[in-house]
Amino acid sequence: MYELLVLSLLMKFPLHAYLISKIANDTIGPWEKISRGTLSTLLNKLNKASLIQDAEPKHVPFPTGRPSRTYEITAKGRDRFYELMMETDKNLGNYTKIFHIKAICLEFLSYEDQLYVANHYIKYCQRAIDHIKEQQLEFDNSPEEVELMQDTPYYEKIRGLMAMKVNQWELERQWAADLMENKKKGE
Repeated sequence: MYELLVLSLLMKFPLHAYLISKIANDTIGPWEKISRGTLSTLLNKLNKASLIQDAEPKHVPFPTGRPSRTYEITAKGRDRFYELMMETDKNLGNYTKIFHIKAICLEFLSYEDQLYVANHYIKYCQRAIDHIKEQQLEFDNSPEEVELMQDTPYYEKIRGLMAMKVNQWELERQWAADLMENKKKGE
């Protein structure tokens, strides 16, 4: 996820390491943060792999008074960015966060690839909805197993949690569909 995030930021323009950290943490925050050590290690790894390189500080659109190394993405880094954007079968437990990063950078993909990525996420959301609804159905179709707790606050909280999760996934799915609908309209 962090590799995609850093490369996606550098797809737009060169950045100081300090700004990469700030924007990355603003993007994934407020509770999750990429530590300075993790970011430094990642930047070094990306640099050694020739995915990013040092850049002229004067090309950074957001000057800073802080002394900080400046990076830009390379052609090889653009290829890796594309590979990560099109990746849909890894880190599925964390895919919502990954798709949120992808959604910010869809402009760097062809229209067909944008559709592919968005449609994958729509299907991902639908699978989550279907899974929760199956659980709800199992719950409802096992009255003998839940009979003792049906009239308890615990039972109601479980039902409420399932309903809330379905609503969250439906909002995610609709948001992804809206992204593509707006793209079709040229917005």
